[in-house]
Amino acid sequence: MKKNLLPVLILTVALAGPVFAGGFKQQSGPAAAASGVKKISLYTEREYRSLNQLTGSDQNLFEVLGNVSEGLYRTDADHQPVPALATGHEVSPDGLVYTFHLRRGLKWSNGDPLTAKDFVYSCLKLVENPENSYGFIVTDYVVNAMEYQEGKVKADQVGLKALNDLTFQVTLKAPTAYFILLTTMPVYYPLNEKFVESRGGNYANTAQDILYCGPFKITEFDLASGVKMVKNPDYWDAASVKLDAVEFHVIKDQSAALNAYEAGEIDRVNLTAQDIPSFKNSPDVITFSDFRNNYLQFNTINPEMNLNIRKALSFAVDRELLVSTVLANGSVAAGGVVSQGVNGDGKKTFRQLNGNVSAFDAAKAKQHWAVGVAELGGKAPQLTMLCMDDSMTKDLATFVQDQCRRNLGIEVTISPSTQRARNDVMQTNPEYDFAISAWGADYDDAMTYLDLWTSGNGYRGNYSNPDYNKMIADAKAEPDPAKRLAIMLRAEKKLIEEDMVVTGIYDRGFTRLTRKNVKGLIAHPVGQPLDLKWAYVE
Repeated sequence: MKKNLLPVLILTVALAGPVFAGGFKQQSGPAAAASGVKKISLYTEREYRSLNQLTGSDQNLFEVLGNVSEGLYRTDADHQPVPALATGHEVSPDGLVYTFHLRRGLKWSNGDPLTAKDFVYSCLKLVENPENSYGFIVTDYVVNAMEYQEGKVKADQVGLKALNDLTFQVTLKAPTAYFILLTTMPVYYPLNEKFVESRGGNYANTAQDILYCGPFKITEFDLASGVKMVKNPDYWDAASVKLDAVEFHVIKDQSAALNAYEAGEIDRVNLTAQDIPSFKNSPDVITFSDFRNNYLQFNTINPEMNLNIRKALSFAVDRELLVSTVLANGSVAAGGVVSQGVNGDGKKTFRQLNGNVSAFDAAKAKQHWAVGVAELGGKAPQLTMLCMDDSMTKDLATFVQDQCRRNLGIEVTISPSTQRARNDVMQTNPEYDFAISAWGADYDDAMTYLDLWTSGNGYRGNYSNPDYNKMIADAKAEPDPAKRLAIMLRAEKKLIEEDMVVTGIYDRGFTRLTRKNVKGLIAHPVGQPLDLKWAYVE
């Protein structure tokens, strides 16, 4: 779920019957079974912003895109890349050139043939606009992709080639051990040039303005209500797809979501800490954790948010208290911006190697606050914390607010809004104070978190530090794994301990109810969050 993250809901949805926000109607589980339709119904906690793989970065977008489209590879039940639109690939001896062989007979949902040129077009289209969220996955890795974005070279000089209709070749700047995992991401999904250009700015705005090459295709789409999908008969592996239909409903309120689950209207629901004791003996309970770091990020160009004020806010939050009382759902206290469990040197995780750089210390919080206020001439800033309006994020915001009250003696104002509105403020308003945000790993490596902060844009706190940028560039170019890891360990400490641009709060976990007759749902801790290709209903 870049550089506008991680990934979705403030109508309070009243679910006395099977009608969801925006009039998006749901057929109940028993009715669906009676009709013979093999369908599952899920929900997302936030509204959709888009279905456009070029501009999107939200987890709920990826839940949809990963099931209506597909890349050269996709991840299996063991979270390992397996051939998808490609049958396989070769790598040159120097580790720089990847040659992919496409399956014969691939076609888009409108009947057009799908060829290697569709992969070249999608990557070039992505990097043409530097504001596109995930363009860095191409510009940071592919030869001359950045130069193309900057207008210094032509398209045919970029390391993206269609050798023929069935052969796609990528030339990298440096050996990248996890490159095949990157090809499972929407960044490397193909796009039909003729169709995309014919839609212009309307591309992916409606179900009719997007083409599909994956297991499902969209029949209905509404930003505030949700998405309906049906099986795609033109998918190359349609025989493996058991479901006839899938629905995603936008339900922001967790109690409303639980009501919908108990009414048989959705097939999976996340439980809050308050709900977990009531269901601890339920056969539907499943626990799951992923590599999604939830954090506070600070606006580094706001003069009232000086370094000591930022450090005070970080030290003021007791993460262990949060995960044991407010969340209590399998989430764990964050030790930094790189999630617990992310690979380090193969023996220890990155977090174990770098220690806790986002620690709680009430005494230090008070010390830094006093110094920070003195630096502002003795006048304490009146702070506002931006957050999204789903139940979980608002609970987190309330906890942080209370911690600031208890440990700093200050009142922080909470400003909840839709994700779109919050993002707009962070991108365009240089005076905002700080915000709650999150990032989910795209691949099992610390770089997926660390290279977010080289952009210097509003969404990343307007942080721009040449030394940090150089660390990330050096790490990406370093062929020696141990030296590369050492650079990344230093980079995280600079980002947090020295510059306090961002501070980790918790790594997400879930306690969920999932109906026993729903099988084959694959939830990945990194990358594509949910794969429905092999799901079925007993």
